[in-house]
Amino acid sequence: MKYLLDTDTLIYWLKGDRNIDSKIQENDSSNLHISVISLAELYYGAYKSAKVQANLKNIEKIKNRFLILKIDEKIVEEFGRIKSDLHRKGIPVGDFDILIASIARISNFKLITNNIDHYSRIGTLKIGNWREA
Repeated sequence: MKYLLDTDTLIYWLKGDRNIDSKIQENDSSNLHISVISLAELYYGAYKSAKVQANLKNIEKIKNRFLILKIDEKIVEEFGRIKSDLHRKGIPVGDFDILIASIARISNFKLITNNIDHYSRIGTLKIGNWREA
């Protein structure tokens, strides 16, 4: 199975979460992906932090470890589909999270996140939590 690691999972991994690290070690690197959206969120966090250089080094570690998925036309169409469906239902989900979910759905990857309740609002999305492994 192929996995898309959500931003929160990456942050927990960087902070030394053993369950996440164990799951990462168990999987072939070709099955582990991050989105360019998570990369943007990580850069934002790094530049607003008190430890900019240390956090930028952590981002390099992530970039060297995981395959980065970019956004294409299929993904932005899926974003529009998901966002309009959530809007009709009155269910709030942030745009970045909808984009991450769109990447996971279009790629047919399981999204690994600690925000299960949050992402479960988006139907037909395969999700898992490696902190509880």
